Order: sequence, then C-alpha cells, then structure tokens
Amino acid sequence: MPRGKSIDEVLTESEQIIRVWEANPAFSLGEVTRAAMQTKVDELRTARTQTENLRTQLTQAVNDANGKADDLNAIVTRARSGFRAMYGPDSSQYEQAGGTRASERKPRKASKSKTS
Repeated sequence: MPRGKSIDEVLTESEQIIRVWEANPAFSLGEVTRAAMQTKVDELRTARTQTENLRTQLTQAVNDANGKADDLNAIVTRARSGFRAMYGPDSSQYEQAGGTRASERKPRKASKSKTS
C-alpha cells in the first residue's frame, strides 16, 4: 500500500482527481489518460471486493475447522477419561492414551501462607 494510505483513502483521492480532471478536459498527465485512471480505479475496487470475499470465506473455513477440532478434542478427552476409569490412573493404557500415570506425577509443593 502506498505510504500508509488505506485502499479507501486511495480510492477517494483518485475519484477526486478524476472529478477535477473531468471538469478540466485540457489537463494532461503524460501517457496517463483519464480513462486509464478510471480503469485502474475500477480494477482496485474489484480487487478489494475479491479480497473481502476471500477473507469472509477464510473466516468461515477457520471457524469450521476450529469447531471440528473442538468436537474431536472433546472425544479425545472422554476417551482418555474412559481409559483412566477402566484401567486405572496408573495404567499403561491410560499413559498410551496420552495421560500421565499417577506414579509419574510430581507431588504438589506446599504453598507458603502469608501472614499479615
């Protein structure tokens, strides 16, 4: 993007130039014609619309994937809990399912109580 300007700013300024150019047909800008500038404005509008549509589609796809991951994660959690319930918290099956065996857990450290 040109020097920190948003697409909307560029479009607004370009349309302003085109309006002034239309009111002053004698104006010349070398090889750039008013029609060519209008074509570039139209192309930018089309590109912006396509980009916004793709962003909308991407957002939907990401949300769908996240929802499916959440569903699958819930099943994994239930299955791991099932292995723990069926075979015990210190079983190889529970560890194979991704749990941490009770015998391998580090004991909690006693918290220091503060007195005023």
